[in-house]
Amino acid sequence: MKNLFLLITISLCLDAFSQETTNKAESFPVYRSCSENLDYQGLKSCTTEKIMNFITLSFNYELADKLFPQEESTQFLVEFIIDEKGKTKNITAKAHKKEIAAEAIKLLKRLPKMKKPGYLNGKPVAVPFKILMTIYF
Repeated sequence: MKNLFLLITISLCLDAFSQETTNKAESFPVYRSCSENLDYQGLKSCTTEKIMNFITLSFNYELADKLFPQEESTQFLVEFIIDEKGKTKNITAKAHKKEIAAEAIKLLKRLPKMKKPGYLNGKPVAVPFKILMTIYF
């Protein structure tokens, strides 16, 4: 198997949240190992880092190597929502090969439930995510 490197770019599509918020009424979803005492930017940073780590450690690199034996890299886009209960839902993926899209969806279905969902004005809200993943062979 070739040496594979996964580069993940997470683009947060937060319709209900401002990107540079200081409002105490807004809170980002909290990944299980992140502290709830962090500010908005700290929660955002910690949660996205933990999601990236989960994907990087859980992705089936052998499948990618098998499907793209001659390629230097491939990209795929995954979109999902962390709902009001902290669970992932509405997972979709776009990739050059349907097997990679299916693997990405399967992987995100296993993403652990968040410790706390995102909040806006004291009420739990769904938070949409977009993740662009690039595998370098």
